[in-house]
Amino acid sequence: MVSFYQAIQSIHTPLIDYFFILLSFLGSEPSYIFLITVIYWNIDKRFGFRLAILFLTSMGLNGFFKGIFNAPRPIGQPGIRSLYLSSATGSSFPSGHSQGAATFYPYVWNRWRSRKIYLGIGTFMILGIGFSRLYLGVHWPQDVLGAYLLGAVVVIGFQKIDERFLKLQMSLGLKLFISFLVPLLFLLLYHTHQGLQMVGFVIGFTCGHFLEDYYLDYRERTPLVPSIFKTFLGLCILGLWVWIWHPLTRMYPWIYLPVLTVGGLWTSFGAPSLFRHFKWENPLKEERTSSLGVTR
Repeated sequence: MVSFYQAIQSIHTPLIDYFFILLSFLGSEPSYIFLITVIYWNIDKRFGFRLAILFLTSMGLNGFFKGIFNAPRPIGQPGIRSLYLSSATGSSFPSGHSQGAATFYPYVWNRWRSRKIYLGIGTFMILGIGFSRLYLGVHWPQDVLGAYLLGAVVVIGFQKIDERFLKLQMSLGLKLFISFLVPLLFLLLYHTHQGLQMVGFVIGFTCGHFLEDYYLDYRERTPLVPSIFKTFLGLCILGLWVWIWHPLTRMYPWIYLPVLTVGGLWTSFGAPSLFRHFKWENPLKEERTSSLGVTR
């Protein structure tokens, strides 16, 4: 196994190192959060909601399996060069970066399958992010392959559940109850710092989405300039909120649960409400018709 790493790392240069560090960073959770919020706030909120739940569920399962297997990383092994160690938290199997890519990109290209460019980008990102974890010496090959398999299973399973469950007609109260109950049950199995963060955000995000759909009906598709304003302001407020509570969460990890619940609620309900206040949303068809002076 050491000879494998020596072979792929034998051509290393500072430029190649930076390239694979960048690829690995693009496979980290902040990058996916940025992409999901761009989709939810600017392109397709219902698809963005499903994408967020799918991705967060996959990452929650990844952390759960990491805790079960508790596999050591190749870091520190003689003959293996390890870089970007700040991205190598927790145990080794399965690779979170690889599983995130194998979850996110197939679901996106299935949504826009008519645009072949998404298939090319997705394939490159899945293979590139997985290989970057090997090149950087922070994962074993079985970590990457196992993550690919688990990501595929999660996507297929989610699509089956989505077809049957998420399209059921339910009252707002029942939707909110399920949004609290299911993540809290998952917390019984995954009660780590990451689990508290994940469960808190899922509770807030799902509740906020159902409230937005019922009370607000935010119209997300906007031109480029308002979309940039929305994304920048929305993420700045979310980041500031989490940063304010960071010192307390380090001492009392349970605070992650309410803090990230509010963060998720902001993402799916608070931010769209603010965008409506600033008129950063697409006008209704009736409003556009009226502004053109068209009568029916």
